[in-house]
Amino acid sequence: MPGVPSSCGCNACRQSKKKCDQLTPSCSRCTRLGIHCVGSGERRYKFISALQLSRKVPSSRIDQGASGLVSALQVTDVRFELGIYGPFMAELPRRLGRNEALDASVRALTKAYPSVHSHQLTPDMYKSYGEALRHLCTALGNPATATSIETLCAVYLVVICQGWIRRGADFIPSHGEAIAHLLNAAAERQDWQGQFEAEVSNTLLVLVLLESFSNHKIKLDTRLWASSTSPAIAKPFRPPMKGISEIECLRASSLAAISGYTRNIQGSLPEIVTFHEVWQVDLANMKALLSGMSNMAASELTLAQRRIHVRRQTGYGTLLLLGMMANWALRAFVIGDMHTLELEIAMIVDEVVELAEQAIQYRPLGSSAMPGFINAAKAMTTNMTKLDRLEELLQSYQSDFPLCH
Repeated sequence: MPGVPSSCGCNACRQSKKKCDQLTPSCSRCTRLGIHCVGSGERRYKFISALQLSRKVPSSRIDQGASGLVSALQVTDVRFELGIYGPFMAELPRRLGRNEALDASVRALTKAYPSVHSHQLTPDMYKSYGEALRHLCTALGNPATATSIETLCAVYLVVICQGWIRRGADFIPSHGEAIAHLLNAAAERQDWQGQFEAEVSNTLLVLVLLESFSNHKIKLDTRLWASSTSPAIAKPFRPPMKGISEIECLRASSLAAISGYTRNIQGSLPEIVTFHEVWQVDLANMKALLSGMSNMAASELTLAQRRIHVRRQTGYGTLLLLGMMANWALRAFVIGDMHTLELEIAMIVDEVVELAEQAIQYRPLGSSAMPGFINAAKAMTTNMTKLDRLEELLQSYQSDFPLCH
């Protein structure tokens, strides 16, 4: 910390920030003002650090993307946690630099993430989103990168960004068919063997299976779930409570079977009846798991408990969605007691309303699945009071995203 010479002017001139002529015994200014001149000609030193510590800034777009993603991943408020989109998200910073589509999609994600908080859209956000789409198209057109795990991640991140910045638009394209194609290619090659690859493929498999209920163009290789030991989204709901088994309806193989039923409902009625019976047991078990937390505010739960609560709410909502489909099929073909089925669908709609009301505390990301459940419930009732309440909840959830205003 070396000394650096400072001004040699007198104290009065230094204090007034005036130039001092340093005459002795009194400088001209002090003589003119008739004040005592002190310190004229004295050499003073100020000390500064010889080592200038500059804050390191990311040196490349890859570093910037990684830095932004790491910062976003450090958020531990379940309302804004990126971990809601899959456990593999924490691994993404280490995957950058291998695939331009993934790098660009991470940049788009980090540019769009602030809009989840602020509800403000910026030109830079749209620019990054457009660049991600361009790089993704290039990657999908290149045989060397088209079916890589990084490209699959890039597709998923683009889907997430799309939901943030385009929700409420008149038309939002689906990427379910593209994701299904990539998953099928992986099943054919069987070269995605690591934990990261398994987490990515299982997460995307469940999303595509759910979309396949309404999009019959999606066709998936049976090896994707036949050879997998993963219980898909059932895994977070393995209950520690004695006497309650795993939630069977949330296994990937079960979702795949249901997808098949939707393509040929009349020919699958016996299987739908069996599924409906299993679903009733699963719904009761899942409700038991959820009820212990349902009467508590988020502030009363630990972070770990809030994360579990969010997962269980999503799982319960998914079960309600599956129940709507089975109930509709049984009523449409007059299978079983109609009065009982009518009471059941009314109960399901009521449960969706209650679930959506409880999940409001985790908006926006922690409850991002709720609009889908609400929309499905709206199609299952003609009760105007319930429809009005469902619409109120839907508008409330959609207000979290810019284009919904």
